[in-house]
Amino acid sequence: MWLVERWIETYGREATQKICEYDQAVPPTAVRISSGESGHRRVVAFEDIPSEPGRLLARAAILPGDVIARSVASRQHRLIIQDEGSQLVALLVGTGTNILDCCAAPGGKTRIVAQQNPNAIVVALDLHPHRARLMRKLVTEANVRIIAGDARHMPLSKKFDCILVDAPCSGTGTLARNPDIKWRLKGEDIVRLQQYQIEILTAAMSRVADGGHIVYSTCSLETEENEQVVERALAADPSFHVADCKTELKKLRESGELLWSDLDSLSSDLFLRTIPGVHPCDGFFAAVLRRG
Repeated sequence: MWLVERWIETYGREATQKICEYDQAVPPTAVRISSGESGHRRVVAFEDIPSEPGRLLARAAILPGDVIARSVASRQHRLIIQDEGSQLVALLVGTGTNILDCCAAPGGKTRIVAQQNPNAIVVALDLHPHRARLMRKLVTEANVRIIAGDARHMPLSKKFDCILVDAPCSGTGTLARNPDIKWRLKGEDIVRLQQYQIEILTAAMSRVADGGHIVYSTCSLETEENEQVVERALAADPSFHVADCKTELKKLRESGELLWSDLDSLSSDLFLRTIPGVHPCDGFFAAVLRRG
């Protein structure tokens, strides 16, 4: 398979073997514990649903997959399935006063950003009106403003101190959940997606205030969608530089949010990188770009 050959070249045979094994198994079902909860069992205790502590994050819970469908909390949108790697990306956004979440639907990261910043205004932007409407049902935090619009042609004139660009991507880090990707994805799709990602990222960078930052992320394992996108965006706007993700991971570790102790394994150069099978989650990439 052409994807496996790419991963061997990028990650080596041992890590690729773990990726493939992870992708052939049922992935863990993780949820984020609400802000008011103090233990992983409390979030589901009222329904007597068994759970295990998160493996990466203190405020994650791992649930048996079959309980979600029959959970009242899930039907009421109080329990939202969200991989721990996805939760970790949202935590990298940090704190701010005016925050923009580009490509925000279905809203899992938006919820975390809003909960971490209860006094901030969080603008959640998504290209598709029907997905924006769905977000209004799923994201109930009072400090979130949801709008539909194309992030490549930013429909906002204001500047933000924090921006999240969770870009549309090939999704090769999520094959365990989306196995159909490996049958329909072609090499030329990655090239096409890269151009789309660069357009979104550079447009978002133009809306970052002086001293602010932007988190660029994907759920792709492909360097064309990750490091190369960051490299090309920085070449277009040298007012930004890449901050070391390990610094942010240390802060999350010190605050008690991050349980994973091997920070070196989570970082690749200056970037966040979770690898399925190496880490207990899907594959995510994130870069923190600071202006000034």
